Amino acid sequence: MASKLQKIEIARSLYIVGRNIEEIAAILDSSVRTVQNYRSEDGANGHDWDVLRAEKHIVADPNRREHLYSDFVTYMYETLQGVRNSEIPAEAKADKIVKLSDAFSKMKAIVRYEDPLAYKHGIIKHVIKVIGEGIKATGDKELLERFIEVVDQHGDEFDVAL
Repeated sequence: MASKLQKIEIARSLYIVGRNIEEIAAILDSSVRTVQNYRSEDGANGHDWDVLRAEKHIVADPNRREHLYSDFVTYMYETLQGVRNSEIPAEAKADKIVKLSDAFSKMKAIVRYEDPLAYKHGIIKHVIKVIGEGIKATGDKELLERFIEVVDQHGDEFDVAL
């Protein structure tokens, strides 16, 4: 039988490779609450599972680094919208928003540290996407086409501006 420490290490490893808490609980034949406790205890000992998972993905696919931050920002925004639109109590919403903010801060620090250029490119990509979607929402096809032309013409200059 595995010791508690071994179960925590297994749970951490499973989380890092992409398993969710419910899957980990089923694999370890434990409750979801127990795995959440493992995660909290391990975090208090310096093993933040979200940070470790993000680090694994950053290191594993260097070609994806530039898109990682942008994709994460999009995911965070969509998740935040889901929380805001949910019918859960206000206190639970606030708790989820705090956790999302914490995850966002950790991810930003990791990406900025691991690959500063990819971080900058990710921000540029996200800003261009938001502006493009805003123009598209106005229905002004001519303006959208002009925006795309300008981005295409000056794309190489964005990195210099940083």
